[in-house]
Amino acid sequence: MAIPGGLHAAPRSLSALMRATRDPQPERWRKTSEQEVSNRGWTEECQGVTHDTRHWFFSSNRNPIVGAPRRGIHRLSSGLRERGFFGVDFTGHEHIGDIDHHDGRIYAAMERPPGILWVDTAFSRHGRATLKDHRGSVPSPQGGSLPWCAINPWNGWLYSSRFGDADQPAIGEVFAYDPDDDFRHVATLGLGQGLKRIQGGCFTPNGHLLLTSDHTYDIHCYSVLNGAHRGRVGIQVDTGDGEEVEGITVRRGVRTDGVDSEVHVVLLDNDFPSGDDVYFKHYSVPRAEDL
Repeated sequence: MAIPGGLHAAPRSLSALMRATRDPQPERWRKTSEQEVSNRGWTEECQGVTHDTRHWFFSSNRNPIVGAPRRGIHRLSSGLRERGFFGVDFTGHEHIGDIDHHDGRIYAAMERPPGILWVDTAFSRHGRATLKDHRGSVPSPQGGSLPWCAINPWNGWLYSSRFGDADQPAIGEVFAYDPDDDFRHVATLGLGQGLKRIQGGCFTPNGHLLLTSDHTYDIHCYSVLNGAHRGRVGIQVDTGDGEEVEGITVRRGVRTDGVDSEVHVVLLDNDFPSGDDVYFKHYSVPRAEDL
């Protein structure tokens, strides 16, 4: 049977398409645990998180170790022990945002100027790319705003959005770029509900896009089939203590305090003059197979 046309993105099989229509029920997601980590190199201005089959990866905008680059990607064990560091010392880039893993590479959103950094998980090879419009010119539709990026496993495209300041209209679209066509803009996904202060994003296996908002302090779930809003779950934040909602990733089989969790979010606790802390929050989904 042919998959119906008119969808923004679709999987390669009808059975996968049917799984994508299941409701992941974000309102029923439950925070199972959180890990507090203080005053480490990777917790300082921590912006994003992703993983491969063995490690966690976190992006950081400042490394307090003398002589080390300000920005970088940290590789940590499952127990959050440092296992490697890739310094981002490219001239001009002043901000690294949320990150994503796909096919052996870490992709990182960069700003000032905007761009994409990729590095393999062994930290042995890397490169840079500039997002382009549909004609192959710069700037891309996002301009200079590039807070997060994520690869849609259905089509291999890289997605991102503008940040969306609190005093500006909500962001209602996500842009897709083709890494195999020099990161040219190829499609736009309209969101069923707009967001402000978007800090992180990732895709689930069943075709949902998860976005974090530091404006409403929550996780929002969208269908990548058509951008329909599937619901939200709140994130506990102490706004008076300088806490910010940052990056997000999906990783099944993570067990903390005897409970499995699938969705994982970075909450940054900005401290001064001491180093920043991170609350790594873990959420369980009622039916993980629907995620």
